[in-house]
Amino acid sequence: MGKRKRHEAEKKPSPSVKQQQPMTQPHKELSPLVKPLEKASVATTRQESTVKRKAPEKDNQSQSHISQPLKKRKLTGIDKERLKQALSKSRNTPATAQSAATSLSPASNTKTKPTTTPSSQLNASSLKRPTSAAKSTNASSAPSSLSTLQQQMQKKLAGAKFRWINEILYTKESNEAVQIFGEKPEMFDIYHTGFRSQVESWPTNPIDIFITYLRTKSSHTVVADMGCGEGKIAQTLHNQMTIHSFDLASPNEFVITCDISKVPLKPSTVDVVIFCLSLMGTNFMDFIREAHRIMKPKGELKIAEVVSRFPDIDRFVDALKEVGFTLVRKDDSNKMFILFDFVKDGAGTQKVVKKGGQSAKNKGGSGEGKKGKGGKEGKAGKTGNTGGDAAPLLKPCVYKKR
Repeated sequence: MGKRKRHEAEKKPSPSVKQQQPMTQPHKELSPLVKPLEKASVATTRQESTVKRKAPEKDNQSQSHISQPLKKRKLTGIDKERLKQALSKSRNTPATAQSAATSLSPASNTKTKPTTTPSSQLNASSLKRPTSAAKSTNASSAPSSLSTLQQQMQKKLAGAKFRWINEILYTKESNEAVQIFGEKPEMFDIYHTGFRSQVESWPTNPIDIFITYLRTKSSHTVVADMGCGEGKIAQTLHNQMTIHSFDLASPNEFVITCDISKVPLKPSTVDVVIFCLSLMGTNFMDFIREAHRIMKPKGELKIAEVVSRFPDIDRFVDALKEVGFTLVRKDDSNKMFILFDFVKDGAGTQKVVKKGGQSAKNKGGSGEGKKGKGGKEGKAGKTGNTGGDAAPLLKPCVYKKR
């Protein structure tokens, strides 16, 4: 009996099965209500399955988007510029280069401001723009290119300055000129720039003739270049002999600034004295007397002057004879200038004007010329002019007013 009851109990359905059975096999009265519920549950399960299917696709898309920067792609112009800046910075600060490289990645949302880099740190391809900027900077610092009209005006202005300084040198005494050039040293450069342009048109520069002659002299020769300008003789021959160069200003180490009527040399110490287009100033005869003082007996005096300055060459020669020089040779073959070769007399005689207006002879001295009748200056007065209304020994080389 016990086994039988147990067998029957196993055959009986469990209560849970009985509750689930109506869902799978509903009662006929409940079937109209169950069918819509079944349809709704089926739709819900379908939506859940589609969601589950689509979720991995989104994950794949996000993963592909994240891995996209790792793929090779073309960089834009902005990216290239930023990359160049980052690379240039990496030379000095590697840490900043890494941060800049990360900021250049397309996936990053933060925008970095481009920084300027010196042109010297960029490669050849990136030098185009900075190079043009550098050129413009250099162009702004350098003088701008002038038009033809501006160049002509600039040339006229330089010529006007040269003529003005030239007139000062010829119409004032040497001590005044020294003072003027001392206050404005740039006048010396302006004058000699214009002077070079004038001499370039000459067939021969007299300074070259003197240099050629001095090459024939011994190494013991002592030369005094009076009114030397830029000191070309000393620059050329300073290794071959002793050369003293004097002028109103000193453009280089070869030139001594002084008034050439009073040079810092001892008497009778110079073998050759040269005046190359430098008998300027109203007291040019003082230069001649100073040359006589510093020259050795039988020393040589060489003069080159512009032809147009001589109203009467013989009167000029006579004036130097009174100082104590004898003419040895005169060369007027050149149409621009005349060359004179004088020698110092062993016992030169000059007239010295004493106080009270009386004159007396002084052998080898430095006088101020002799007096004529009426107490007026004679042929070789202090300023080099003759007495009264007579023409000067040398005319000033002054340009016409424009």
